[in-house]
Parts: sequence; C-alpha cells; structure tokens
Amino acid sequence: MSLIKWTERMKQPKDFKNLMLSGYSPTDIDAIYDINGKRYIIIELKLKDAPMPEGQRRALKYLADNLVKAGCDVCLMVAEHNNPVTEPIDVGNAIITKCATSDGGEKTDKKYIGWSAIDACNDFLGFDKK
Repeated sequence: MSLIKWTERMKQPKDFKNLMLSGYSPTDIDAIYDINGKRYIIIELKLKDAPMPEGQRRALKYLADNLVKAGCDVCLMVAEHNNPVTEPIDVGNAIITKCATSDGGEKTDKKYIGWSAIDACNDFLGFDKK
C-alpha cells in the first residue's frame, strides 16, 4: 500500500515559467521529515550518476545550515535510484551517495554513505529497524 494519496497527480508536470523571480526558479525537495520541530531529515533523490543542479545544492545546504543554526539536528541525504520513469521509486531502499548530518552538535558528511535511506533514517532517529 502506498502512502501517496493522489498518485495520478504526482505524474502531472508543473510549469514554473510564470513563477520566475528576478531570474530565480524554484527547486523541489523530494522528502522532509519534521520530528517535533527539533530533528529533520531531508531527502533528495537523483537518477544514478545524475548531477545535482548548483542552485538546488545550495538551497538544500542553506536550508540544513539554517535549521542547525536554529538548534535543530539535521540529516540531509542524496540517494540514488535507477528506475525507469514508468516505475515507482522505492525511496526507502535508495542508496545514499551524499549525506551531511548535524546530531547533537556533532557534524559529519560520511556516516550514511552506502546505506539505504530507511536504515539511515532509522539510525538518525534512534528507531529500531523494521
């Protein structure tokens, strides 16, 4: 069972041409967990070996940095998949290729590389594995 309520709407393209703001275009974030306003997990999915646009990279970094400055713990991860556009992406089993965490003031960018997204999320939140 999928947790997505309106799967068909996800397939609907979004046209941002009338939302350009002085040359800036919006970026998207594939998933965010907000745990009581204190712990955040930010997940960005990329097709295997696809580059991340520089503007998106900066936006995600600044978002994570500002959450840390506000006193939050943050795990920002980029996970890869290799699914054709016609197939759903199993986000929980996508493999993390880049990750930055700040947990209790301890920062690292190597801890979850090579982990599945679900295992990294559970570890970061201190949850038992499924």
